[in-house]
Amino acid sequence: MARFRFPRFKRAVDVFNPQLFENLSLAAFLAWVGLGSDALSSSAYGPPEIYYALKGHEYLSVLLAIGIPLSVFIIAAGYKQVIALFPEGGGGYHTATTLLGPFAGLVSGSALIVDYVLTAAISVASGTEAVLSILPPYWYQERILLDVVILLFLILINLRGMKESIKVLLPIFLAFLLTHAIVLGWGLLSHAGDFPHIAEATIHGAQKDSMEYGWFFIAALVMRAFSLGGGTYTGLEAVANGVHIMREPRVQTGQRTMTLLASSLSLVAGSLIFLYLLYRVEAHGGETLNAALYRDITGNWLAFGVNWGYWVTLFTLISEGLLLFVAANTGVITAPIVMANMAVDRWLPERFSYLSDNFVSRNGILLIGFSAIAILLATRGHVRVLVVLYSINVFITFTLTMAGLSRHWLRQRKSGQPWLWKLTVSFVGLLVTGSILIITIFEKFDAGGWFTLTITGVVIIVGYFIYRHYRAISKRTQELDETMLDVVPENLEPGPVLPLDPRASTAVFFVNRFDGVGLHTLLTAHRMVKGLVHNYVFLLAGIVGQGEFKGIEAVEQLKVYTEAEANQYVAYCRSHGMAATWFATYGTDRIQAMEDLANAAIRYFPNSIFFAGRVIDSSQHSALWGILHDEVSFIIQDRLQKDGFSMMIVPVHVRGMPSKLPNINLPIDMDKSMQLVQPDAKDKSETHEHAD
Repeated sequence: MARFRFPRFKRAVDVFNPQLFENLSLAAFLAWVGLGSDALSSSAYGPPEIYYALKGHEYLSVLLAIGIPLSVFIIAAGYKQVIALFPEGGGGYHTATTLLGPFAGLVSGSALIVDYVLTAAISVASGTEAVLSILPPYWYQERILLDVVILLFLILINLRGMKESIKVLLPIFLAFLLTHAIVLGWGLLSHAGDFPHIAEATIHGAQKDSMEYGWFFIAALVMRAFSLGGGTYTGLEAVANGVHIMREPRVQTGQRTMTLLASSLSLVAGSLIFLYLLYRVEAHGGETLNAALYRDITGNWLAFGVNWGYWVTLFTLISEGLLLFVAANTGVITAPIVMANMAVDRWLPERFSYLSDNFVSRNGILLIGFSAIAILLATRGHVRVLVVLYSINVFITFTLTMAGLSRHWLRQRKSGQPWLWKLTVSFVGLLVTGSILIITIFEKFDAGGWFTLTITGVVIIVGYFIYRHYRAISKRTQELDETMLDVVPENLEPGPVLPLDPRASTAVFFVNRFDGVGLHTLLTAHRMVKGLVHNYVFLLAGIVGQGEFKGIEAVEQLKVYTEAEANQYVAYCRSHGMAATWFATYGTDRIQAMEDLANAAIRYFPNSIFFAGRVIDSSQHSALWGILHDEVSFIIQDRLQKDGFSMMIVPVHVRGMPSKLPNINLPIDMDKSMQLVQPDAKDKSETHEHAD
């Protein structure tokens, strides 16, 4: 029989390569670029919203220019605690789940997913408007098309891997830092002599308003401005979510990245708010507040007959617009990480925890990217509309995170570890984020905040029902496991090692682990082909998903577990007089792994017939089942049959299971003579064979 070969387009990643995680991990600077752009880019719409909220009382900008950096560092200090407690990543989702309970984690994760979709949408829309503001007016009519094209581009580069996407966007990030350091720094230094007058005006304005309206009015106005500019804070969560992709030592790298992010955000946002007041900025004719400020700062930059100020302003606005695209990329990067962690905990379909060969969550990237496109099309890309929908959700996560940290440190009072200062930081963070959340919901609810909260509620409800589905199926498959395995005597001696005949007919089984589904498939196939086949071969794919993408140690543990499960199948078959062996492979793509296993089996046993079990629950809707469960067996069956090999998918019903099963015996001790050998090197280097 001709040798079977699936078409191969590229070589899979070797997940046992000791350099893999080091090569994919990010140093603090690259992590700052990839995960910090969201916060920095919010200077395009966060500080202006704060300044607009103070209309008629602009003197309070001084308080906000101080308060914004202070609150940023308070929240950042809380997230440094998160990084130290959860170095495997997960951020607010893991914090809420572990410290407050699973349902709090579901709420936090759902809020983050919606927030990152809106981050991608508003960042692209804002960036497009910023760039189009320096182009001829007729370009503005094409902004929706440009929004969609840019998001499709971001989806494409992220499918190629995180580090690759960051390298593409690095020059934009550096250009933003350089131009804003020059323009904002010059604006502050050139008017340093006006600082005393600003301080006097602030004191005078506060005294006047306190006498006329009262101090409560001033406090309420400041808090309202804080809440309306809440978009300024949204990027702080991203670092804690992505700490697992950072270079060792992860905790130090993550905390260093958080310091870089908090410092840069504080300097840019605080400077902008203060400079609005210092220059008495007013926007005209569709001009953004930042554009008006940059124009005022650089208006007299003339040299050698050239208006350098115009070109500096132009380049600064371009870098600002392009950085907004980088921020959209942050949403596309980070949301799939949250979704993958939620999928591991069964709040989302399990396919969202799978990683591609580029070690990115392909399904998550596609869903987030196309959801952002849908939001842009629904709102026609209007930034003022998107701003209303934005910033509520991230403060839900902030508040739950700070509440979880506060609860954790309260419980550590008697542990003998330092806790008082950490509790103080997290509790102050809880007060800050909780108050901003309440005011933001109050201010933005009628203006469209209700829509964001509704969508978040829908995600929470869907996640809850997905979890219920998986829990019900898990309970039924566990009952099947108990039914199949409880009748196995534990003290049977393993049978003799029987020789394998490569030329004889062979039954090949795709299995995940030694469980009721695998045994049911084996027994069903054995009744069908008993006396017709000589060899029994088991194929196991160890899939590296988000739960295993923590380092080489986790992959090694996956390998040990997979081979132990395979050994149990072989031991069972030998105890019943059947010649058996197994093959295992390890990778990130389940379909590719199964293709590699089929190739390995057919190379050694060309006369093979394949079997795979499929759990069936007649009470579940077939369309829902197809979404929530991996159905790659049908894909492999189709490809095998096209190449002349037979594959049968054995239905395993988890309802109406037989009450009596044949007596099956499984020895406890595995045969010590089993050896792990490497197959032919010209095939797949990650495929291992268990041979005699």
